[in-house]
Amino acid sequence: MTVGIIGGGVIGTSCAYYLAERGHDVELFERDDIGGGTTAASMAVFVWQAVPPSEFAHELRRRAWDEYSVFIEDGELEYTQTGLLHVAWLDSTLETYREYADSLRDAGIDAEILPDAGPYDDERAVGALSTPEDGHFDPVAIAELYAEKARNVGATIRTGTEVRGVQTESGSVTGIELADERIPVDAVVNAAGPWAVDVAGMDAELPVRRTAGPIVGFETPDDADTEIPFTLFENELYVRRYAKGLYVGHYNTEFRADEDATPTTGDSPDDDFERRARNLLTELGFDADRFRRETGWIGYRTVTPDGLPIVGEGRTEDYYLAVGMSGLGITRAPVVGQLISEAVDGESSPMLRQLSPGRFE
Repeated sequence: MTVGIIGGGVIGTSCAYYLAERGHDVELFERDDIGGGTTAASMAVFVWQAVPPSEFAHELRRRAWDEYSVFIEDGELEYTQTGLLHVAWLDSTLETYREYADSLRDAGIDAEILPDAGPYDDERAVGALSTPEDGHFDPVAIAELYAEKARNVGATIRTGTEVRGVQTESGSVTGIELADERIPVDAVVNAAGPWAVDVAGMDAELPVRRTAGPIVGFETPDDADTEIPFTLFENELYVRRYAKGLYVGHYNTEFRADEDATPTTGDSPDDDFERRARNLLTELGFDADRFRRETGWIGYRTVTPDGLPIVGEGRTEDYYLAVGMSGLGITRAPVVGQLISEAVDGESSPMLRQLSPGRFE
């Protein structure tokens, strides 16, 4: 079967690898560079700390980590283990986190409740949920690795190639339309991230929304280079260390039926967000006035009402969806690629049924 994949981020390249490994004739189309879109704008965190926890969320993570751990052991990927904190500012929130910690431990995940905000001098904090095994990758490295593996098993990867449309006949996919040619295919996988809803054939009634997440990177002096975990706060802001200093971003994964951001390239956080970021760092005990804004960008996420991705065949025959990662694209990429390959081959499983586009009907 000839399968065309739209999107060359971690999801699209993962799909390409698993489909090609199963013997399909795969052609992936990416309008920019591999991993250069939403993937590059990601914090690339692998999150063991499902909030709220569920057995299904744990199974998704375990299945994905089985793949990542092999890449790490083989030296194909580098993983920076930092841990993850959810800081509570309210007693009621901390009580909820205590319940989450019990559930996480029952699932075999190292989790504990801290009496404070860990390394931060945060007077508002009444405690925090900590999972020390969380960490981050280089997101583009993951996409490039999957693209390389896909090529090695026969896939064609075309960058700088924009898909103009998906052609159908009698309710079934027949081809992909480019600027100057038509590519006949037997199936299409839409893995275009926040641009997925603009691809022809996408089920318009699916509850998928795009959210904007501004990120500012502050260059910090040497005396501020303490080790800190990836940390989320009750105001939806997060902090993560990077080579030159500290990132502060807006997680923004809440589904709002009446809101939808339009993704654009080159956007930068405004002054108001930079002030919010500096205020947060000050409240955490940093001398943020000394920090220089070194970088900044807007990351876009595609979210669903239940926070789970949409994976499987849509209403158009042979049109498959791999969308709605809800801010966890890195955490979910390996398993989404595996599931898409199963769906294209006509297989069914409880996991595929739970992630099916039809679950919202």
